[in-house]
Amino acid sequence: MKAVQCPPHLQRFIHSLKKGRHYGGSADSECWVMVGRDLRDVTSWSIIPPAASLTYAWGHGGCTLEFGGGKFHIQPGDLMWIDAGFAHRGENLPGSDFFTVFIPQKYVAAASLDIEPIGAWGQPAPTDLANMLMCFAARLLDGASTRAVEAPLLDTILDWVGTIFEPLKAVQGRDMAVSQAAAMLRADKYGDLKIADVAAAVGLSSSDLSKRFKRHYRLTPKLYRKQLRLALATRTLASGSSVLAAAHESGFSDTAHLSRSFRDQYGIAPSLWSRKIAG
Repeated sequence: MKAVQCPPHLQRFIHSLKKGRHYGGSADSECWVMVGRDLRDVTSWSIIPPAASLTYAWGHGGCTLEFGGGKFHIQPGDLMWIDAGFAHRGENLPGSDFFTVFIPQKYVAAASLDIEPIGAWGQPAPTDLANMLMCFAARLLDGASTRAVEAPLLDTILDWVGTIFEPLKAVQGRDMAVSQAAAMLRADKYGDLKIADVAAAVGLSSSDLSKRFKRHYRLTPKLYRKQLRLALATRTLASGSSVLAAAHESGFSDTAHLSRSFRDQYGIAPSLWSRKIAG
């Protein structure tokens, strides 16, 4: 699969911003973005955030984050996630470049794929996720974005967050059978595994797996696999690939199947969505 690319004109838009802070948002998704360009007027902060945030540091600078029991440093090329309501303080290096997308907690809580409590965490950004986040930030900043454009990006970004970020501490009481089943479904790219076979592999009946899976992920195993495919299809479309390639890459039987699933989920055809993202 090709790497996700933020369209060049959106990259130029972000890089051409004047020094200081820039804000944008969407009435549809209620997400908003703050972009700092060569930021020098704000060097420290202390906050209990009402929304979750995902920050990408680019260009120059960085920051140090401190919270009860922990501390880490973010440098250019890193991502930082902070849960809503997680008290922390930070210190910016003068001249920092970053963008932070704030995501209302209701969207995190209702994410198509489950996100464990993370607290705060920073780590190097996968190129695809950095580009998708830059695209999302630019769309919010230009003030012309709509839910139909944002929803696939938001779902896929949250899926990535739930996949790559480590929790602040080990989650207690994790259902290992469900975790193993989820890992099997993630590895089953083309849907060759039957849910009954997954259940048997983790020592459960199909009905027990479905009940326990839904209690943890808020989705049945079948719907979980569908959301995985939609997230992968969105990544593939955002890379500039065709709907046919996206269907093949994400395990849909054909373009009609992907188009129907994508439209049912987001209210827009995947071909139109990819044109809007590239436009």
